[in-house]
Amino acid sequence: MESHPKLRPVDAATGGIFFAGCAESPKDIKDSVTQASAAAARAGILMAKGKVTVEAITPIVFPEKCKACGLCVKVCPYNAIILNKEKKRIEIIEAACGGCGTCAAECPFGALTQSHFTDDQIIGQIDAVTEYDADKKIVAFNCNWCSYAGADFAGVSRMQYPPNVRIIRTMCSGRVAPKFIERAFARGAAAVLVSGCHIGDCHYINANYQTQKRVERFWKKMEQSGLNKERLQLLWCSAAEGEKFASKIREMKSTVDSVKPQEIEKAKEVFKKALEGS
Repeated sequence: MESHPKLRPVDAATGGIFFAGCAESPKDIKDSVTQASAAAARAGILMAKGKVTVEAITPIVFPEKCKACGLCVKVCPYNAIILNKEKKRIEIIEAACGGCGTCAAECPFGALTQSHFTDDQIIGQIDAVTEYDADKKIVAFNCNWCSYAGADFAGVSRMQYPPNVRIIRTMCSGRVAPKFIERAFARGAAAVLVSGCHIGDCHYINANYQTQKRVERFWKKMEQSGLNKERLQLLWCSAAEGEKFASKIREMKSTVDSVKPQEIEKAKEVFKKALEGS
């Protein structure tokens, strides 16, 4: 898919790749020539700069923690991570990185984090929103491009939904690591919502596929631990679907109201390891 159908119709989600003619979709010769000219012009602008400008949200690597497992390499939607087998560590190609943070969420050893969306910053936000009356709150992780914009649209449109939701913004839902969800439950949160772009419409190509896999694994873990998996919800929401977001929060409010103190305490016990080292 193109990066934006109106503002960037020949740009791919990956920088430096442009569409021309039938590479994007079936079209006649006239439209193909027009699009090819546009693609050439966009490429010319990029080449004329002489330097590549990247977002300041690329990953930070801690080489001493890296075990060279290669998990981050597999989930990177931009192929921007290389596993150096000789040095037994990973290397980041910053010019290719889109800054989704999926690699940081996938790393089980804490060898990766994301600039401006570091683990400590996100954990700090989780602790802040669960400081008081956590057992009555919904901790929502919203991606910057769609679900956060959808929540904002719900607000400016005066759509009514319960005020007990606390939103934590990430660049992509793929940045939401299982340890963040564990932290929220260990702090006594009644429910957690992970929300992102629709499958197939991710700003970072396919990073939200990793989100889905992680949440599904987490549901299994909750069931095995005897916890109510309804306390963790997954929502795909676009920037125009403010009512969908509001409706999900209203739906989750009933779940929050039904959660008993014993359930809260049990979740705290199951995920207490998430608080270690804090």
